Amino acid sequence: MATGVLPLKDIVSEKLGMKRELDNDVFQASKKQKVSRTLDFGLSEYTCSGFNPIFGHLKNRMEDFLVTEISPTSQEIRLKSLQPIDLPSEPGAENVVLANLTDDIKEKLASILSQERSVIDFPAAESKEERTSFHKAVSGYSGKLASQTVTEDGVSLVRVKLKEQRERTGIKYPKDAKTVHFTLLKWNLSTADAVMKLSQLLRVKPNSFNYGGLKDKRGITSQRVSCRFMTARRLAGLNKSFLQKNTDASQPIQFEKSFLLGDFSYHREEMKLGDIGGNNFTIVLRDCEETTEENLENLKNSLLKTGFINYFGMQRFGNCGNTHLIGKCILKRDYEGAVKLILTPSPSQKPDIRAAVEKYSETGNAGDAVMLLRNKNNIEGLVLASLALNGKNYKQAIKTLHYKQQTLYTHAFQSYVWNRVVSRRIQRFGTSVIPGDLVEKEGDGTPQWKSKAVRVLKEEDVGNHGIGDIIMPLPGCEVTLPSNECAEFYKEILAEEDFPAEYLLEENSVAKEFNARGAYRPIIFTPLAFESEMLRYSGENDKLTATDVDVVLGREFKREEDQGERLALKLSFSLPKSCYATMLLREVSRGRIE
Repeated sequence: MATGVLPLKDIVSEKLGMKRELDNDVFQASKKQKVSRTLDFGLSEYTCSGFNPIFGHLKNRMEDFLVTEISPTSQEIRLKSLQPIDLPSEPGAENVVLANLTDDIKEKLASILSQERSVIDFPAAESKEERTSFHKAVSGYSGKLASQTVTEDGVSLVRVKLKEQRERTGIKYPKDAKTVHFTLLKWNLSTADAVMKLSQLLRVKPNSFNYGGLKDKRGITSQRVSCRFMTARRLAGLNKSFLQKNTDASQPIQFEKSFLLGDFSYHREEMKLGDIGGNNFTIVLRDCEETTEENLENLKNSLLKTGFINYFGMQRFGNCGNTHLIGKCILKRDYEGAVKLILTPSPSQKPDIRAAVEKYSETGNAGDAVMLLRNKNNIEGLVLASLALNGKNYKQAIKTLHYKQQTLYTHAFQSYVWNRVVSRRIQRFGTSVIPGDLVEKEGDGTPQWKSKAVRVLKEEDVGNHGIGDIIMPLPGCEVTLPSNECAEFYKEILAEEDFPAEYLLEENSVAKEFNARGAYRPIIFTPLAFESEMLRYSGENDKLTATDVDVVLGREFKREEDQGERLALKLSFSLPKSCYATMLLREVSRGRIE
């Protein structure tokens, strides 16, 4: 065993000095269950040392888990203004209006808008260019007016009237303002759930929205989102419901599944996945074991010096914990196996979904099962509906799912293999750099977890690099494997998973079909910053930190000095994108944060 690495078996067996008044048998059973669950996803090793692990309860309250996105230019994404902005005009459009609409004409147009008059005829210019210019000016004056050239008694006129109601939504978006960007401040909703809710309220397709990364459901998070062919005013109108429910500042904020939208701006381009610099976290752990300032300082120093293993967190593997198994089946073209896993009953499923999949498991009748669903536009509903329509065509049932969902499954399997490979590497070599390891090629400029331009370390290079420089590939058909024993780890683990290595490590139609090309990911991540604070409190639901929702609602948060018996730890840190905060918490607690 390499030095500086703490093996799981020693951590599980050691006495942790727990002071809770819990029955020891219950505690041991709980501990074994949690350890077993993390091992299921390849999470077995730790790197930090020199401190006593901290223990506590996570996400007791919505305000206990705060995430603020960091932009690519290192700006914190905090919601500041709910005020909408007007859609900008095409460049030069204002000049056209000013040049062609006199005050008299504007006054007459205003009378139509106020419905004092229903229609007005203006003399038409002789040249087509002048008439076209006048039509543009009328359209630019208000999106609610329609104009057309007509001829009466041999005289050409421009007739102006209100557009029909169905025509008024036909907004013309300037080429530099086809997309509105905004800050989404949400709670009790995942990013995907929030986008789905927005699309339903606005009656647009979910793929109209784009964002840089996914944020947790259980917590208060802020991030930038973009939407094609949408106005800021329509989006801002969705704030009304939440604001009306929280007008009384003397009452606690009602944190239902909701959001606030603001800080609008118009752009030509949409956001793209990965268009973020990282995330800032403020996390409150409650009912913590007693610790000391010295211990917290040791914890901080160890994290900032050593970093933590950049595992894919358990969120990657879904609520049911089987997305990687589904992905493995898909990559093996075992579509029947994938369908059976998707339709496996789980306690985490909503009641109607649970009833439907149980019905299918018992009877095999997809038609009867799908009728039990309140909403059929979910993964289980789409699969059941396909089976009801096409019989046991399991491949078609999987293909019914959105392509992004299919690749989410296959990427989960790649992530699972990566976790296991990294655990085996650290078991074998610790945090040492060895010949044959991979680093990002200097000067490439592409993020190291996406770049194909990697460099294999030679014997003479090893002393110039630390473990934080080393990257490991997610298995795929377009990646370079390390030129050392670690390359064999991939083949060994795939064999243990009864998965043909050539399906994933060699160029083939299966890997390309599901975009399993692979990528690169650092083994170790070091927090960009880390601070901790001990907070005493008395009541289970005491509010311990301010949120962006308080700021937007104009509520001042003042916490009275409390000498209560309960201890909470407030942790504040920053992480790069594609890095799981839960894996940092796992490191500092040795997997015992609940």
